Amino acid sequence: MIAIIISEEDEASVNIGKELMKIAEWRREGDFYIHENMVMYHIPDMHLYHNNVDEEIRKEGYEIDAVVFASKHSSKSHIKSLTVHPIGNFGKALYGGKDEELVPSHPLLMKYALSLLHRKADGMEYQVSYEATHHGPYLKTPTFFIETGSTKEEWNNKRACRVIAEAILETGKNKDIMNDAEIAIGIGGGHYAPRFTDIAMKRNVAFGHIAAKYAVEFLSEKMLKKMVASTPGCSKAYYHGAFPELEEFLSKILGMNG
Repeated sequence: MIAIIISEEDEASVNIGKELMKIAEWRREGDFYIHENMVMYHIPDMHLYHNNVDEEIRKEGYEIDAVVFASKHSSKSHIKSLTVHPIGNFGKALYGGKDEELVPSHPLLMKYALSLLHRKADGMEYQVSYEATHHGPYLKTPTFFIETGSTKEEWNNKRACRVIAEAILETGKNKDIMNDAEIAIGIGGGHYAPRFTDIAMKRNVAFGHIAAKYAVEFLSEKMLKKMVASTPGCSKAYYHGAFPELEEFLSKILGMNG
């Protein structure tokens, strides 16, 4: 079962939740809404700081194996964007979660959602991409954020929010697909991960955690092991830039896993 988290403090999240309610029939059970193999849960606070939301849902009897957060994306660049990304912190937890802790990613669902966004946003003036791993909350269940941004205009754009709602529903209904994809982590490049987005769209590769160039300083051998361990099924690392010392560490780590 997939849990969909709607944050009442997040303008885009609320709008995506409204679109989800419009395009599918949901059955209410207390604080939850159920549709097929999905459970939608509205939380009153900002999702970035709502640790262990997966355990809250399980305590109510729902056996979930993935969590999707519907969210806004904010950026000073004001780029119109539709993005997906794993969560966690390579360094200090400045925006939720825990210091130097990564949440398990879900590479297969993320790639499928990214592919749907690419297709559904065709003709829209939106950049569709992965983002690098960043921010909270902390949980133990495979998770990713799916976002529209990066200003109030996009957070309230009904078409963009509908595209995300449709992508969430279709991803949930097809959660067992793509099991033959090569699963990888990415290191280097910019926050929007253009190289890794391009690889994912053109090859049978699904990315889990991505460390942008600005986060490379935090990639100790211990953190690299966490990147691999938090990317279930990881067999390869892709790079955007030259990082010979990291490549040496990762060759050992991936070799041990294999």
